[in-house]
Amino acid sequence: MTKQKKKSKTTAVVLAVLFGVLAWVYTYKDDAWKFWLNFLLTIVTCGIWGIFAYVWVIIDMAIREKEYFEDYYSED
Repeated sequence: MTKQKKKSKTTAVVLAVLFGVLAWVYTYKDDAWKFWLNFLLTIVTCGIWGIFAYVWVIIDMAIREKEYFEDYYSED
């Protein structure tokens, strides 16, 4: 059986600021659709959508409750 690790809101926000939409990979189980939608829109719009996606991911991670991340488990 694999050990499960808790997630951190601080880590999620820092990842969002540094890596943009890749922060959704941190909570991929719930946010896979956001990651792929924004990834594809960024490609289709030749990067223009990436500006909006960057802002969206930062706001999305910042407004989530701390408890969301504490209750979120991933298998590592």
